[in-house]
Amino acid sequence: MGKKILYSCDTGIDDALAIAYLLAQKECEVVGITVSYGMGHVGNVYRNTKAVLKLFDREDIPVAMGSDTPLSGIPNDYSGGSRFHGCEGLGGILGPSSPEDYAGAKPEEATDFILQMIRTYGKELYWVTSGPLTDIARVLDKDRETAEKAGAVYIMGGAIASPGNTGPYTEALVEANVRLDIPATAQVLDSKLPVVLVGLDVTRKTLLSFEDHERWHQIGTRSALFLYEALKHYLGAYEKFHPYLGGCGLHDPLAAVAAVHPEILTTIPMHMMCFTQGPQAGKTTENVLRCNDRDYEMKAAVFVDVDAFSKEFFGKVEELLREH
Repeated sequence: MGKKILYSCDTGIDDALAIAYLLAQKECEVVGITVSYGMGHVGNVYRNTKAVLKLFDREDIPVAMGSDTPLSGIPNDYSGGSRFHGCEGLGGILGPSSPEDYAGAKPEEATDFILQMIRTYGKELYWVTSGPLTDIARVLDKDRETAEKAGAVYIMGGAIASPGNTGPYTEALVEANVRLDIPATAQVLDSKLPVVLVGLDVTRKTLLSFEDHERWHQIGTRSALFLYEALKHYLGAYEKFHPYLGGCGLHDPLAAVAAVHPEILTTIPMHMMCFTQGPQAGKTTENVLRCNDRDYEMKAAVFVDVDAFSKEFFGKVEELLREH
């Protein structure tokens, strides 16, 4: 069945769209999903993820619960994410979660699950991440040698030339997933993981328009209407804060599509780093101290074929929506 996909996320609205795309794929197999804090506490994110899998009759896919705090152990303020994704991450349509929603999950099991997937599939495993990098850093802490044997790690996070998206002034340099755990990001970028950084430089160019949204309404199936309702909040936030885009960003879906079809991205070899202190804390950039280090390869996406992405993403997802 081709590539094996492991997806690590903090299921908000665009994570849900990425899951839908991966489930629609015939060219790869989703072997597992891990979840962490990000769009809310980890229990809430776990509930969201299970709900999306149930929507598409794929409750057979294992979901492992990961971190509920950054490496620092200090809980995050989720208000930034809620502005775009709603109070529970999916536009408010599921309401608050309760302990019963994640009673079967084991806290902090994601680290061992990820390592098990890498040991099982090795270079066949393509690891897509679209949340904070806390669990990835913990995997490196536990067994760096095994972690670095994954086939590729597509990270939706950071920005090289593009501004950030977390606030004014110095925070305008920082992308949201990075901001959730800056030390973890620095640790991951300093590793020898085969990273492809899919940052704001390219994800801002892949959009879901109001016309696309209405088309999903017209499809009218249970799954299409679920995503249509969730997207109302996301599109509304983009219309308020980024009206010039004419739609909402498909950040996480781009990382998922790129893992399956890497040819849609133009990448350049680049050893990267993340500032951890001072006014630039959270900014991702080239690590000039390692620019001649050929011991491992890390890449940054600098261009995306938007037409090819849109054809692939909307074509596959809408086929799935019509079936469910």
